[in-house]
Amino acid sequence: MNFRELLGKKILFFDGGMGTLLQEHGLRTGEVPETWNLSHPEAIRQIHKEYLLAGCNVVSANTFGVNAFKCKNLDCTVDELVTAGVRLTKEAIAEVRGECDHRMYSALDIGSIGKLLKPLGEISFDEAYDAFREIVTAGSRAGADLILIETVSDSYEIKAAVLAAKENSDLPVVVTMIFDENGKLLTGGDVASATAMLEGLGVDAIGFNCGLGPEQMKALLPQMTACCSLPIVINPNAGLPVVVNGKTVFNVAPDEFAQSVKTLVEMGASAVGGCCGTTPAHIRRIVECCRDMEIRPV
Repeated sequence: MNFRELLGKKILFFDGGMGTLLQEHGLRTGEVPETWNLSHPEAIRQIHKEYLLAGCNVVSANTFGVNAFKCKNLDCTVDELVTAGVRLTKEAIAEVRGECDHRMYSALDIGSIGKLLKPLGEISFDEAYDAFREIVTAGSRAGADLILIETVSDSYEIKAAVLAAKENSDLPVVVTMIFDENGKLLTGGDVASATAMLEGLGVDAIGFNCGLGPEQMKALLPQMTACCSLPIVINPNAGLPVVVNGKTVFNVAPDEFAQSVKTLVEMGASAVGGCCGTTPAHIRRIVECCRDMEIRPV
């Protein structure tokens, strides 16, 4: 059964954070995480396997920061990084298949290009579209099962990414956005307007990720359930970041995180996972708490 057929019909689980786990494997400050797809594939594959064994259905390729603008300063191409990233998710799925009895899917992970579009910034809509199209084409060719556009906070850039995904592949498209605690995108859009835009563009699921912890997202979710007719995906941080001894940490432990996420499912989320600060232990606990729950009708 493909991802689109399951979406919205049973609780699905996304994976969690990647950056802090890579740091534990030796990623140095200033090093581009996505280059590890080529230089340290065994570490990336191992992290994917840990999330899959924890029970997640969707494992996201280590491609979040790959784009033409960043690759100008690297000695590798978008195609090389994306192809390797998707391949590693598929290899991880194949390696754990005998140990897992749940459905598993590879997501092409697309993040913001890191530059504002005109008139607020220097990048044109067409330049952003072309950058996203390059990522989508490589990921689709590599065999991804879906496209996850995440951690985006500018509705104009979101539109460029979604159009690139829809017009250059036939893969399911999930979009999770960053809103502040007042329910606003970086460029001012609110939950209702962003939801209307994405439904009009024909995405398969909409939701929140990053920026906030699960408790803060409880205040925002009713704004989306009130107007959204699509499955809702929620991937919170492990709480709000705090600085301890000069290092950014997230203090919400797996048990507390899982209980908060369970409430988000009760409120209307039909797919859940984690973002910054979350680990396979966080995902394992939300799977244990939520896997038998009924989805609330939209």
